[in-house]
Amino acid sequence: MYDWIFNHVVDFLVLVLVSYPIVGGIAFIISSIYQRVFNERRQLPAYFEGEPPFVSIFVPAHNEEDSIESTIVYLATQLNYPDHCYEILVINDGSTDATGDILSQLQVRFPSKLRVLTVVDNRGKAHGYNIALGYARGEFILSNDADTKPETDALWKYMSYFKREGGQNVGAVTGNMLVSNRTTLTALVQMNELNSIVGMIKRSQMAYGGLFAFSGANTMYRKAAVFDVGGFQAEQPTEDIAIAWDMQTNGWQALFAPHIRFFLDMPETLRAMFKQRRRWASGGIYVLLTKTGSLLKHPTKNLATMPIIIDYAFSIVWSFFYWISMFLFLALEAYFLFTGNWERFVHGRYMTAMFVTIEVAVGVVQGILTSYMNDGGKTLKYLLFLPWYLLVYWMVNTAAMVTEFIPTFLKVLTGDEGGVWKSPERSKSLATINEEISHAN
Repeated sequence: MYDWIFNHVVDFLVLVLVSYPIVGGIAFIISSIYQRVFNERRQLPAYFEGEPPFVSIFVPAHNEEDSIESTIVYLATQLNYPDHCYEILVINDGSTDATGDILSQLQVRFPSKLRVLTVVDNRGKAHGYNIALGYARGEFILSNDADTKPETDALWKYMSYFKREGGQNVGAVTGNMLVSNRTTLTALVQMNELNSIVGMIKRSQMAYGGLFAFSGANTMYRKAAVFDVGGFQAEQPTEDIAIAWDMQTNGWQALFAPHIRFFLDMPETLRAMFKQRRRWASGGIYVLLTKTGSLLKHPTKNLATMPIIIDYAFSIVWSFFYWISMFLFLALEAYFLFTGNWERFVHGRYMTAMFVTIEVAVGVVQGILTSYMNDGGKTLKYLLFLPWYLLVYWMVNTAAMVTEFIPTFLKVLTGDEGGVWKSPERSKSLATINEEISHAN
């Protein structure tokens, strides 16, 4: 009797544990192909005639002495956009390192292009952006992190989405992330994550008609749309997720533009990566808990975002199931080993190996397909690191989701703000990648 129960419990746990990412991966592949064939080719960015609109580039900075000079110099000198049509507005938010001194020197170097807003107390990215909105001269706002460099034609490409027919309904356009620092295994693994997993997910979401989140590192906003939703929410851990939901529920169109590339710094250690993923997880959970209720009141109106919401909610549940199942599976395997039930012990290992192999195969197909979609297969050389992400680093995301759920839930209950900055860990190689990005363009 007990053996029968154990046998079926093990099989069920392994089946559910592995089938979700497999089924989800296949769904992402199908929907992203649909988006590519039927929608994306008609929405390729292009130059447009006439005077381009004025753009204010927001650069949030909190203890960014390692990256801020390289980023500002790049934005001021390398963008293929008329000099008189854009400005750089840096929000120095409570920095305690040399960021302020570096910015003062850069203001002397670029007096007509660079302005600096200094916030004495650390209040977070969204709070700084809301202040900057009052000083911005531009009709459009480019959110650009201090470790991020867009391709040289990025502003033209972004603006083409707003200037085309029907573009008056576009509230924001977010670009395609690529990793600039590739000096460690952790960074190389994330090349595959951003190129295949994240890019394919966003393509898939666009097939349904909405986006779960913008990329805070590089997104172009229509300033009127930002004002329409009440600005950026300072209490949210991730302002890019919150404003994406606000804009879409208020009738603004949100677009993912995979052909607009930008390069950003990614964590180079597992510890830093886990810290980053905990913040991302907290932001998604915070938004889900605070905004789902209002969305469910009008399910028809928000029909495009409902599949995205359901998928994210299920991913939270599955993350808990993953770790609970993992411990139960290991306990059952130990029981089989202790009782000498070698058949069930080997069977459990066999079933696990089979499903994991299928999971990795689906992930590799994702990587190959998206590489060709993004850059004609140029990033296929990083495919060798993809299985490491699927088998090891992927666990980091589920662990971050589990560890952040209860703290974020308590923040929502108590009303604590989650948007205050933490000092980032930047790659020391950021100052030397301008030339590489120029070649990539």
